[in-house]
Amino acid sequence: MNIAIVDDLQNEIDNLTSILTDYTETNGLELSLSTFKSGEELLDGYEPYKFTVVFLDIYMGGITGVETAKKLRELDSNTLIIFLTTSTDHMGIAFAIHAYDYVEKPAEKKRIFRLMDDILKTRTNLYSKTVDFMFDRRAHRIPVPDVVSIRTGETNHLYIEDKRGNEYSPRTTFSAICEDIADENRFLLINRGVLVNMDYISTFNDQGECILKNGKAYPVFTKKQTETVQKWQNYIFNNVRTKQRGRRKNA
Repeated sequence: MNIAIVDDLQNEIDNLTSILTDYTETNGLELSLSTFKSGEELLDGYEPYKFTVVFLDIYMGGITGVETAKKLRELDSNTLIIFLTTSTDHMGIAFAIHAYDYVEKPAEKKRIFRLMDDILKTRTNLYSKTVDFMFDRRAHRIPVPDVVSIRTGETNHLYIEDKRGNEYSPRTTFSAICEDIADENRFLLINRGVLVNMDYISTFNDQGECILKNGKAYPVFTKKQTETVQKWQNYIFNNVRTKQRGRRKNA
């Protein structure tokens, strides 16, 4: 789990770091922790999916935690923002930014443990496998569920598109990426060099194309069109059945 702590007080950073380290060790989780003394420092060079959780102090020198959160949301809609505060005066604004929660300072172990338990229950994809690659001289890490398509272009360049509409062209091969996610049943090979995430398929049209929810269309193997459509339908059916079982179990 990649976590960021943003606070201009070192003792608060040290306290929360100790609690989070205890939590991950207790639960057998891997923790990658980064600390920042200001919102500006966090936002400098920030990339989407960089952190799964950001603990953000509201009262800081420079730009405030609320201002930082607004800018962070423009860059990353996926990360969970948890405000650290000595006052609840800004909670209305904070939750308008879709903050996950807030923690009163100094953070207490019992409160953080309970909060982290809730995060694990509600965000099952926090520990999902990721697609890692270099692009534009930067390391990128995209959770597998957020990958919409992987394809090769006319010049054999590889293209990876995520759910935010970002497209990357890393210097790796189609086969290498496919090998990394070979155990993921959500992906469907619809044509040579075109792999799509079935969660983002909208339909298959009469022209033999796979239409994604973002409006893009890719041709399907002519001889395997019926089989390809059937695989997608089976995947959707199994997902619906699994969700229904979960609802009955929790009823």
